[in-house]
Amino acid sequence: MAALAATPAAPPTPRDKSKIADAFSKAAADYDQLAQAQKRIAQKVLDLCPTSTSAESRIGHALDIGCGTGYWTRRLRDHSQAQQITGLDLAEGMLRFADEQPDNQRIQWLCADAEQLPLPAENLDLVFSSLAIQWCNDYHALFGSIARTLKPGGEAHIATLLPGTLCELEQSWAKVDNKTHINRFTDAQILIHAIRKAGLTLSATDAYCETMFYPDLRAVFDSIKGVGAHHTEGEAGLTGRRSLLKLKQAYETRRTSEGLPVSYQVLILSLRKP
Repeated sequence: MAALAATPAAPPTPRDKSKIADAFSKAAADYDQLAQAQKRIAQKVLDLCPTSTSAESRIGHALDIGCGTGYWTRRLRDHSQAQQITGLDLAEGMLRFADEQPDNQRIQWLCADAEQLPLPAENLDLVFSSLAIQWCNDYHALFGSIARTLKPGGEAHIATLLPGTLCELEQSWAKVDNKTHINRFTDAQILIHAIRKAGLTLSATDAYCETMFYPDLRAVFDSIKGVGAHHTEGEAGLTGRRSLLKLKQAYETRRTSEGLPVSYQVLILSLRKP
């Protein structure tokens, strides 16, 4: 990471968060069943989070950014033994689903934008987030908001996606047409620049590829659409039977003995407020 550019490129066109929230709201009922790669990644993030081992190390307030159905909010509560947990998400449908589930002790749900956290300054001991911040528009606002709300000594452990995610699908679509079908993802140096600008200490990073395999193209699309991640800012979409057949033929050239691959380029960030 030492060789990353000091001055990152300008950010791309802003994402339409209302459309993103709507896509995830529609995916709420099936999210936990279909989000297999997301579960693997979130577990890695959770394993990095501290626990309350004594009165001196007690975690008062923990925040889950992009809490979705609340599955990992509950896991975070049980792992950290925090006295209070806030599950934050843009998608009202996700939060309604989360609130309808059992076992919500010590959890409050909050519909808000992570770039403008509606929490008091120096209020949080711990921030957890898995595969949510890639939907943000302003990373300086995001990490500035995290820095403002963390207590001194507080930690944040965050997983996001990097360019190259869904590369098999993107490259297969490129053989069909020149439209945008895949969400864009932000370079690591842009994130790290924003983290340092916010005054946070980057204590560790972990970049790796998580690859899942599916039996056919329908299952590939189900795995993406089922987690709400099919929204793009371009002119994406299936454009007819002929295009779908061409896509299937292109993707089949990537089949392995395990099935059709879907790759996620993952970056896990561990931060601390001095």
